[in-house]
Amino acid sequence: MSIPEKTQEISAYVAPELEYCYRDISNIFVGAGEVTFEFGNHHKSSPGNAVINNRIVMSLANAYDLQQRLEQALMQAQQAMSQ
Repeated sequence: MSIPEKTQEISAYVAPELEYCYRDISNIFVGAGEVTFEFGNHHKSSPGNAVINNRIVMSLANAYDLQQRLEQALMQAQQAMSQ
């Protein structure tokens, strides 16, 4: 399946008080036309259990874009760490 490329420059504002959350588990579900990401944490007081804290739904095109950007960022980080 090929997703046509649409490139659009946008300006995004990131509030200085934006909350950063650590997540140590993830689930990904692919449905008809969308991808659902779930992020959560292992439950510290109940081993073997986890809590889902965030659910994000993206179009297939945006999920493919995220995949490419993440792949590129990880390769750059790996190259920087090897130097």
